[in-house]
Amino acid sequence: MKQNRFKSWALWTSIAALVVWCVKEFAGIDISPDMNSFLNVALPVVVGLGVINNPTDGENI
Repeated sequence: MKQNRFKSWALWTSIAALVVWCVKEFAGIDISPDMNSFLNVALPVVVGLGVINNPTDGENI
């Protein structure tokens, strides 16, 4: 089963997480400390999962 990498939901989710993280870090948006802590952990994890995902293999990551 071949799948186009640009049709992968994991790729687009990781790109969206990367954009949110970059905007949060470089634009200096003020958010609550609890939410900031959560985003500092969750967003890199989502980006990492998108990086290790292999959309051309339907049975494995």
